[in-house]
Amino acid sequence: MEDINPADYALLAADLKDPFKFEGEINAQASSTGFAITTSKGLERQNDSFLELTQEVSIEGMPEDCRGFLSLYVAVFDSSEKAEAFCQEHFQDFGFTEDFSGYTPGYNGLGDPRLEGKGASSTGGHIVQFENMVARIYELGCINEIPKGSVAAFARLWLDKVSKIKSPEKPDLHLDPDHIYLSYHKDNNLLQTEISADSQAVAVEVKNMGTVEAKDVRVQLYLKKGEDLQPIGQPAYVGDIPAGSTKSGTAFWDLEGKNAEGAVLQAQAFMLNEKDANEEDNNASIAVNIYYAFNGNRAYSWIDDTYRFDNYGFEGRETEEMVEGLLATIVGNIQADGNFLSAMQRLLFPSTYMRFWNYSIESMEVGAGGHCYGMSATSALYFTNTGSSPLSKPTSQMSLEEASTNIAIYHRAQMLPLWTAMISDFRFFQRDQSPAKCHQAVKDALKDSREPVIIEFFGRIGNKTAGHAVLAYKLIEVQGREPVIYVYDPNFPVSKAKPPRSMPQITLEISNNNWKNPAYMGYMWAYASAISAHPVFRQIPLEDVNALVPSLKKSLYEMAEVLRKANAIMAVLRCPADAVFTDVQGRQTGIVDGQVVNEIPGAEVLADGDVEIYMLPAEGSYSLFIDATDQGMVDLDVIRTEDESAGITSFQDMAVQTGAQMTGTIQAGGEIANLQSGSESIPPSLDTTVDLSGFAGEALDKDPAEGSTSGDEVEAQEELIMEVNTLGGVGNAPTSPVQFTLDRPYTITRIRTYHWNYGSGQTPGTIAIQDASGNQYGPWAATGELGMGGVQDAYWMVEPGAALPSGVYTLVDSDPDTWSQNSETGGRGVAHIWGIPSQSEVGTVQSCDWSGTWNTDWGTMQLQQSGDKVTGNYTHDQGRIDGTAFGSQLVGTWSEAPSYSPPDDGGDLEIVMSEDCQSFSGSWRYGSEGGWSGGWTGSRQ
Repeated sequence: MEDINPADYALLAADLKDPFKFEGEINAQASSTGFAITTSKGLERQNDSFLELTQEVSIEGMPEDCRGFLSLYVAVFDSSEKAEAFCQEHFQDFGFTEDFSGYTPGYNGLGDPRLEGKGASSTGGHIVQFENMVARIYELGCINEIPKGSVAAFARLWLDKVSKIKSPEKPDLHLDPDHIYLSYHKDNNLLQTEISADSQAVAVEVKNMGTVEAKDVRVQLYLKKGEDLQPIGQPAYVGDIPAGSTKSGTAFWDLEGKNAEGAVLQAQAFMLNEKDANEEDNNASIAVNIYYAFNGNRAYSWIDDTYRFDNYGFEGRETEEMVEGLLATIVGNIQADGNFLSAMQRLLFPSTYMRFWNYSIESMEVGAGGHCYGMSATSALYFTNTGSSPLSKPTSQMSLEEASTNIAIYHRAQMLPLWTAMISDFRFFQRDQSPAKCHQAVKDALKDSREPVIIEFFGRIGNKTAGHAVLAYKLIEVQGREPVIYVYDPNFPVSKAKPPRSMPQITLEISNNNWKNPAYMGYMWAYASAISAHPVFRQIPLEDVNALVPSLKKSLYEMAEVLRKANAIMAVLRCPADAVFTDVQGRQTGIVDGQVVNEIPGAEVLADGDVEIYMLPAEGSYSLFIDATDQGMVDLDVIRTEDESAGITSFQDMAVQTGAQMTGTIQAGGEIANLQSGSESIPPSLDTTVDLSGFAGEALDKDPAEGSTSGDEVEAQEELIMEVNTLGGVGNAPTSPVQFTLDRPYTITRIRTYHWNYGSGQTPGTIAIQDASGNQYGPWAATGELGMGGVQDAYWMVEPGAALPSGVYTLVDSDPDTWSQNSETGGRGVAHIWGIPSQSEVGTVQSCDWSGTWNTDWGTMQLQQSGDKVTGNYTHDQGRIDGTAFGSQLVGTWSEAPSYSPPDDGGDLEIVMSEDCQSFSGSWRYGSEGGWSGGWTGSRQ
């Protein structure tokens, strides 16, 4: 033993080749063991001494935060018989062979000729016995990230050393299942553009782990059925691969019009004129499902079935027509006489128009919205039913002028859930939302009917509401990976998504309740869970229309109630014309020489352009002047309130030429007898009153997609807790506090304050709530929303999720100098507060706090709670947590090394504890703006 030099059996720095690097030191010692050995006397159990040594090597090229190592253990005996006996003793339970049998003398799992007659090795090379030596190789660190074949390559290096016979200078091709790609969401040169959905692009990366260049490399794809391999097409050319390098080859898998379900795709790398050093790692396979749109004759084509022009925005007239069409469809399904239906449609128009117009402006400003629904829907319809196309040519060859009419029609048919959400101030959305539900809806459609489906998602960028729709036509599921959906995105026609950009796609990170897309698509603003899928509608579904009626009725009642409280009337002019209202003192409100003028106290111009909407004090009388700006048909509606009724006087379809003028007089209270056009007196087309008393109880907060609700669902509905509102002219700086009383515990879901600031709006600050003892909840950072007339940041909105016990509270706004108020509000700031009532006092709802140790997605987390303040740390990048507890909810920030600052190393965090206080779930994001970046879950240790 004293004559043995450990350096003869270890791998020194000079013995190693890339990617292996010598680490630390070699530890050697004498040891002893007992084993059974055959002697001249038969099988005997002997104790014997041997040399054992250990060392570690690192593997270059692995991520710094997830490094991998190989540990080498070597035992040296004085005979090969003892080395074999050692293996028999210690490796009988080791999966030594391909069928996982134990140590088998003479078995050459490495396929190394130096072992023939001199030793044995396990499959993969983890155990090697050569003559009187035994090597055991372990993976350490991030073992799942260690390249496949590393152990075998390291074992051969050890054999180079101890056998003193160099392994043949050969290339060694290596395939890994993780490097077989059917999709790739980053810019790349791996996957080629698919001509049609049934021509599946497959990229395979091949690594040469050998010592010399691999020449003329090919990859053959197979469809594996049991033990049989069915070749897919011809081998893909990869080319020459230098030693230690990686190259890829791309082939196309012809699905022949059929979905691939439960398929096993195998790839094999080979060289035409040379033998591989180790052919056992030349094969890799993945289990896949592929579902795609097919119309009976052909598969959907991203090349031929999509428009070449970009998504485009709305003009005012088109918005007017869309709102009119939707309301006509909805109101037309109400059982009532014609006057009532006509009055309802016109009464509902102004508030509905303003909501949609503001949403459209915001969405297009942040690169979303527009005609995405209509473009996606018509692309699908022309594919599934070629007879529905207005032209006998592919969609890709249609111009915007040729396609726009049908796009507008089908756009409206897809948008009912969006209308529902806007009517309820986005408190709910009609579709089933979440990445998991979206995945299932897309899968069901492409698997069963094989028709493409609409995917829609929503979110915010700063104070901008954003939404978008794309067309899903292909779903790729690879076992062990997140599902990927190929989409047609009207924002990115073929010309904008050429290689190296990947084809437009969505990856559903179901395990994190999140989703992502290629960076160039830029939808990081979308909420993590606000994604859903639905079929393409050829017309607005009747059941959805009927379900929306109650919400519209309540919306109308609320608008009338605001007018009543403000003692105001509303006038709506639909162009081509401009209106000017003049009071008895000569002050004007309207459009003068193309400019908005508002001189009448308490009046507001709520919308201008193709549709003009005005609010005027009801106690005044006004001279009305209408000036036609183009040839066309002009409509005027004057809306007033009478007790619990809404009255409307409507002048409809008045033909005008450019420069034509009409006049009229609006009496106090909103009565108007006629309009005068020259010597012609024009009577109203409709003058009626609608009783709204039954509209007040309509369930706006109930999701119209649902039927009857259980008791638990009713309890969870949001309520308007407090309202300070006005439609009158407002000033700044409230003179009285905004106080409210809770008669039972509530979870405060939303708070909105108004900062008109004389039409300038105000950059959002914070909102808080203070109880009678001076304790404060919050403050919470607000986001801005459009106000009347499209004023930016007029509304401030927060969503606290704070649990409050019963009591008296005061609302605290960080900028009272711009907070809107008037005499009608009693000097109080304009504000709304919504919440969900609890069943018991807040103190009894949550009996445990956040203190303790948690196992989370980002490592072990230690939290400490003192009062409502929560601080802590977690293992990933030495992370820190700082937040405030509101009952079961923790709202705060996360930060990590190196800078501990947003937006790269910090941001917002919102998590909610389970009822049993043993787990939590929630979301995090970079910085404090935009949608959530991912989910965060944890459980107590």
